[in-house]
Amino acid sequence: MLRGGNNESDLYDRSFFEHRSAVFSAGMYDHVIRACCDSVENSLATAPQTRSLLPESANSFDAPRVVDAGCGEGHYMRRLEARLASVPSKQTLNSTDLIAFDISREAVALASRGGGDVEWLAADLANIPLRDGSVDCITNVFSPANYAEFTRILRPGGTLVKIVPGPHHVAELRKTIVDAGLRKELRYSNDDVLQGISAHMRILNTTRVSATTAVDDALLRDFMAMTPVMFHIDQQALELSELDRITIEADVIVASAM
Repeated sequence: MLRGGNNESDLYDRSFFEHRSAVFSAGMYDHVIRACCDSVENSLATAPQTRSLLPESANSFDAPRVVDAGCGEGHYMRRLEARLASVPSKQTLNSTDLIAFDISREAVALASRGGGDVEWLAADLANIPLRDGSVDCITNVFSPANYAEFTRILRPGGTLVKIVPGPHHVAELRKTIVDAGLRKELRYSNDDVLQGISAHMRILNTTRVSATTAVDDALLRDFMAMTPVMFHIDQQALELSELDRITIEADVIVASAM
Protein backbone atom coordinates (compact mmCIF):
# COMPACT_ATOMS: atom_id res chain seq x y z
CA MET A 1 0.00 0.00 0.00
CA LEU A 2 1.32 3.45 -0.92
CA ARG A 3 0.10 6.74 0.47
CA GLY A 4 0.97 10.22 -0.69
CA GLY A 5 3.28 12.98 0.50
CA ASN A 6 5.00 15.87 -1.22
CA ASN A 7 8.59 16.43 -0.05
CA GLU A 8 11.78 14.84 -1.40
CA SER A 9 15.49 15.50 -1.63
CA ASP A 10 17.22 16.15 -4.95
CA LEU A 11 20.21 14.11 -3.82
CA TYR A 12 18.18 10.94 -3.45
CA ASP A 13 16.56 10.46 -6.85
CA ARG A 14 15.26 7.31 -8.55
CA SER A 15 18.68 6.49 -10.03
CA PHE A 16 20.27 6.65 -6.57
CA PHE A 17 17.81 4.13 -5.16
CA GLU A 18 18.07 1.84 -8.18
CA HIS A 19 21.85 1.66 -7.75
CA ARG A 20 21.34 1.10 -4.02
CA SER A 21 18.98 -1.76 -4.74
CA ALA A 22 21.64 -3.38 -6.97
CA VAL A 23 24.22 -3.08 -4.17
CA PHE A 24 21.84 -4.65 -1.65
CA SER A 25 21.02 -7.46 -4.07
CA ALA A 26 24.75 -8.20 -4.34
CA GLY A 27 24.81 -8.90 -0.59
CA MET A 28 27.18 -6.15 0.49
CA TYR A 29 24.88 -5.18 3.39
CA ASP A 30 23.62 -8.64 4.35
CA HIS A 31 25.43 -8.62 7.70
CA VAL A 32 23.86 -5.25 8.58
CA ILE A 33 20.41 -6.48 7.55
CA ARG A 34 20.80 -9.63 9.69
CA ALA A 35 21.82 -7.54 12.70
CA CYS A 36 18.85 -5.23 12.16
CA CYS A 37 16.40 -8.14 11.87
CA ASP A 38 17.89 -9.82 14.95
CA SER A 39 17.40 -6.65 16.98
CA VAL A 40 13.82 -6.20 15.81
CA GLU A 41 12.97 -9.84 16.51
CA ASN A 42 14.44 -9.56 20.00
CA SER A 43 12.39 -6.42 20.59
CA LEU A 44 9.16 -8.05 19.43
CA ALA A 45 9.81 -11.09 21.60
CA THR A 46 9.54 -8.88 24.69
CA ALA A 47 6.67 -6.71 23.39
CA PRO A 48 3.82 -8.76 24.96
CA GLN A 49 5.43 -8.57 28.39
CA THR A 50 6.06 -4.82 28.01
CA ARG A 51 2.49 -4.21 26.87
CA SER A 52 1.04 -6.13 29.79
CA LEU A 53 2.47 -3.50 32.13
CA LEU A 54 0.77 -0.61 30.28
CA PRO A 55 -2.66 0.84 31.00
CA GLU A 56 -5.40 -0.20 28.59
CA SER A 57 -5.41 3.23 26.93
CA ALA A 58 -1.79 2.72 25.84
CA ASN A 59 -2.39 -0.79 24.54
CA SER A 60 -5.00 -0.19 21.85
CA PHE A 61 -3.41 -2.17 19.01
CA ASP A 62 -3.57 -5.96 19.00
CA ALA A 63 -0.72 -6.65 16.55
CA PRO A 64 2.84 -5.55 17.28
CA ARG A 65 3.85 -2.64 15.05
CA VAL A 66 7.26 -2.01 13.47
CA VAL A 67 8.07 1.21 11.60
CA ASP A 68 11.06 1.74 9.30
CA ALA A 69 11.81 5.48 9.40
CA GLY A 70 13.69 6.55 6.28
CA CYS A 71 13.10 3.29 4.43
CA GLY A 72 14.61 4.29 1.08
CA GLU A 73 13.78 1.72 -1.61
CA GLY A 74 12.59 -0.64 1.11
CA HIS A 75 15.23 -3.34 1.17
CA TYR A 76 15.56 -3.51 4.96
CA MET A 77 11.80 -3.69 5.50
CA ARG A 78 11.38 -6.27 2.74
CA ARG A 79 13.99 -8.47 4.37
CA LEU A 80 12.36 -8.00 7.77
CA GLU A 81 8.97 -8.88 6.27
CA ALA A 82 10.44 -12.12 4.88
CA ARG A 83 12.22 -12.88 8.15
CA LEU A 84 9.07 -12.55 10.24
CA ALA A 85 7.02 -14.54 7.72
CA SER A 86 9.53 -17.39 7.98
CA VAL A 87 8.62 -18.09 11.61
CA PRO A 88 4.90 -18.99 11.40
CA SER A 89 5.13 -20.84 14.72
CA LYS A 90 5.72 -17.48 16.39
CA GLN A 91 2.26 -16.05 15.82
CA THR A 92 3.07 -12.72 17.49
CA LEU A 93 5.92 -12.08 15.05
CA ASN A 94 4.08 -13.47 12.03
CA SER A 95 1.15 -11.06 12.53
CA THR A 96 3.27 -7.94 12.98
CA ASP A 97 1.97 -4.69 11.47
CA LEU A 98 4.74 -3.32 9.22
CA ILE A 99 4.92 0.34 8.16
CA ALA A 100 7.74 2.06 6.28
CA PHE A 101 8.14 5.66 5.19
CA ASP A 102 10.57 7.96 3.42
CA ILE A 103 10.48 11.60 2.40
CA SER A 104 11.33 10.61 -1.19
CA ARG A 105 8.30 9.63 -3.26
CA GLU A 106 10.66 8.05 -5.81
CA ALA A 107 12.03 5.75 -3.14
CA VAL A 108 8.60 4.82 -1.79
CA ALA A 109 7.33 4.09 -5.30
CA LEU A 110 10.21 1.65 -5.79
CA ALA A 111 9.68 0.13 -2.35
CA SER A 112 5.98 -0.51 -2.91
CA ARG A 113 6.47 -2.59 -6.06
CA GLY A 114 5.74 -6.28 -5.73
CA GLY A 115 2.87 -6.23 -3.26
CA GLY A 116 3.22 -7.67 0.22
CA ASP A 117 1.84 -6.64 3.60
CA VAL A 118 3.98 -3.56 4.27
CA GLU A 119 2.22 -0.19 4.32
CA TRP A 120 4.46 2.28 2.47
CA LEU A 121 4.16 6.00 3.20
CA ALA A 122 5.71 9.14 1.73
CA ALA A 123 6.14 11.17 4.92
CA ASP A 124 8.43 13.57 6.76
CA LEU A 125 10.37 12.84 9.95
CA ALA A 126 9.22 16.20 11.29
CA ASN A 127 5.61 15.02 11.37
CA ILE A 128 5.28 11.23 11.34
CA PRO A 129 1.63 10.41 10.55
CA LEU A 130 1.14 7.89 13.36
CA ARG A 131 -0.61 8.13 16.72
CA ASP A 132 1.18 8.70 19.99
CA GLY A 133 2.30 5.48 21.65
CA SER A 134 1.25 3.23 18.78
CA VAL A 135 4.59 1.60 17.79
CA ASP A 136 6.56 -1.22 19.39
CA CYS A 137 9.80 -0.88 17.39
CA ILE A 138 11.36 1.69 15.04
CA THR A 139 14.23 0.96 12.68
CA ASN A 140 16.31 3.89 11.44
CA VAL A 141 19.15 2.67 9.24
CA PHE A 142 21.83 5.01 7.81
CA SER A 143 19.16 7.69 7.80
CA PRO A 144 18.37 11.01 9.51
CA ALA A 145 16.47 10.76 12.78
CA ASN A 146 13.97 12.74 14.82
CA TYR A 147 14.21 11.34 18.34
CA ALA A 148 11.41 13.52 19.70
CA GLU A 149 9.02 12.14 17.08
CA PHE A 150 10.30 8.60 17.63
CA THR A 151 9.64 8.94 21.35
CA ARG A 152 6.17 10.29 20.65
CA ILE A 153 5.03 7.35 18.51
CA LEU A 154 6.76 4.61 20.56
CA ARG A 155 4.91 2.90 23.36
CA PRO A 156 6.55 3.19 26.78
CA GLY A 157 9.20 0.49 26.70
CA GLY A 158 9.18 0.35 22.90
CA THR A 159 12.55 0.17 21.15
CA LEU A 160 14.54 2.06 18.56
CA VAL A 161 17.05 0.18 16.39
CA LYS A 162 19.35 2.92 15.11
CA ILE A 163 22.13 1.91 12.68
CA VAL A 164 25.01 4.27 11.89
CA PRO A 165 28.40 3.94 10.14
CA GLY A 166 31.25 2.38 12.09
CA PRO A 167 34.77 3.90 12.06
CA HIS A 168 35.96 1.71 9.16
CA HIS A 169 32.84 2.11 7.03
CA VAL A 170 33.81 2.50 3.35
CA ALA A 171 37.41 3.01 4.47
CA GLU A 172 38.89 1.98 1.10
CA LEU A 173 36.87 4.49 -0.91
CA ARG A 174 37.40 7.25 1.64
CA LYS A 175 41.17 6.68 1.42
CA THR A 176 41.02 6.88 -2.38
CA ILE A 177 39.23 10.23 -2.13
CA VAL A 178 41.77 11.55 0.39
CA ASP A 179 44.71 10.34 -1.74
CA ALA A 180 43.28 12.29 -4.69
CA GLY A 181 43.29 15.44 -2.56
CA LEU A 182 39.53 15.87 -2.92
CA ARG A 183 38.69 15.74 0.76
CA LYS A 184 40.46 15.75 4.10
CA GLU A 185 40.47 12.49 6.00
CA LEU A 186 37.02 11.79 7.38
CA ARG A 187 36.76 10.08 10.74
CA TYR A 188 33.35 8.83 11.76
CA SER A 189 32.23 9.67 15.27
CA ASN A 190 28.87 8.66 16.66
CA ASP A 191 29.11 10.81 19.78
CA ASP A 192 26.43 13.24 18.54
CA VAL A 193 24.12 10.34 17.67
CA LEU A 194 24.53 8.79 21.12
CA GLN A 195 23.91 12.14 22.80
CA GLY A 196 20.80 12.72 20.67
CA ILE A 197 19.37 9.32 21.53
CA SER A 198 20.27 9.62 25.23
CA ALA A 199 18.37 12.91 25.50
CA HIS A 200 15.13 11.05 24.75
CA MET A 201 15.71 7.35 25.40
CA ARG A 202 17.73 4.84 27.38
CA ILE A 203 20.45 3.09 25.34
CA LEU A 204 20.32 -0.64 25.99
CA ASN A 205 23.24 -1.93 23.92
CA THR A 206 25.47 -1.25 20.93
CA THR A 207 26.84 -3.91 18.58
CA ARG A 208 29.38 -3.42 15.77
CA VAL A 209 29.14 -5.50 12.58
CA SER A 210 31.65 -5.41 9.74
CA ALA A 211 32.33 -7.23 6.48
CA THR A 212 34.59 -6.59 3.49
CA THR A 213 33.31 -7.54 0.03
CA ALA A 214 35.26 -7.96 -3.20
CA VAL A 215 33.84 -5.69 -5.91
CA ASP A 216 34.12 -5.87 -9.69
CA ASP A 217 33.83 -2.82 -11.93
CA ALA A 218 30.05 -3.04 -12.27
CA LEU A 219 29.41 -3.41 -8.53
CA LEU A 220 31.88 -0.63 -7.75
CA ARG A 221 30.04 1.69 -10.16
CA ASP A 222 26.72 0.86 -8.48
CA PHE A 223 28.20 1.42 -5.04
CA MET A 224 29.80 4.75 -5.95
CA ALA A 225 26.49 5.92 -7.40
CA MET A 226 24.64 5.25 -4.14
CA THR A 227 27.00 6.13 -1.31
CA PRO A 228 26.80 9.65 0.21
CA VAL A 229 30.61 9.46 0.50
CA MET A 230 30.67 10.28 -3.23
CA PHE A 231 28.35 13.26 -3.03
CA HIS A 232 30.08 16.28 -4.66
CA ILE A 233 33.12 14.15 -5.63
CA ASP A 234 34.34 13.98 -9.25
CA GLN A 235 34.67 10.25 -9.95
CA GLN A 236 36.94 10.94 -12.92
CA ALA A 237 39.55 12.40 -10.54
CA LEU A 238 39.89 9.14 -8.59
CA GLU A 239 42.42 6.36 -9.16
CA LEU A 240 40.20 3.29 -8.98
CA SER A 241 42.45 0.57 -10.45
CA GLU A 242 43.41 -0.75 -7.00
CA LEU A 243 39.97 -0.38 -5.44
CA ASP A 244 38.76 -3.99 -5.49
CA ARG A 245 37.04 -4.32 -2.11
CA ILE A 246 34.74 -2.28 0.12
CA THR A 247 34.19 -2.54 3.88
CA ILE A 248 30.70 -2.03 5.23
CA GLU A 249 30.82 -1.43 8.99
CA ALA A 250 27.94 -0.36 11.18
CA ASP A 251 27.08 0.22 14.82
CA VAL A 252 23.68 -1.13 15.78
CA ILE A 253 22.31 0.91 18.69
CA VAL A 254 19.24 -0.37 20.54
CA ALA A 255 17.44 2.11 22.79
CA SER A 256 14.23 2.00 24.82
CA ALA A 257 11.56 4.66 25.15
CA MET A 258 11.35 5.88 28.72
